[in-house]
Amino acid sequence: MEWTIDYLEAEGIIRVKASGVMDWDEHKRFAEELYPLASKHGVHKFLIDFREMVPKFTIPQIGDLPDMLRKVGVEPGFKIASVYNPDTSYGHEFRFFSNVAKFLSMRVQQFETFDEALAWLKSD
Repeated sequence: MEWTIDYLEAEGIIRVKASGVMDWDEHKRFAEELYPLASKHGVHKFLIDFREMVPKFTIPQIGDLPDMLRKVGVEPGFKIASVYNPDTSYGHEFRFFSNVAKFLSMRVQQFETFDEALAWLKSD
C-alpha cells in the first residue's frame, strides 16, 4: 500500500492518491497520517483518489470506519471527497461506507470523477 499527500494551497484542499491493497491496519495508518494535516494547514477539505486502491475490509470494519476516523481527528466540519471506480468488484464497499457516513452526519461523498468531487468540495 502506498499513498502520496499534497497540499493544494490555492484551493485549500489536501489531495491524496492511494494505490495497492489497503487492509484495515493500513487504512488506520493512512488516516493517522492524513487527517492531522488539517490542523497543520488549517484545512478541512480532502480529495482522495482511490481508483488504484483495492480495499480489503470486512463489512463490520466499514461500519466502524466513521468511529475510527473520528478517533484520528476527523471533525464534523471536514469534507471528504473520494474518487473511486464504480465498475470494480468492490465498488459497493465505497457506496456502503458513504451511506454509513451520511447516516452518522459525516460529510463524506464518493464520486466517479474528479470534476464532480472538486465541485462538491468547493460548494459552500
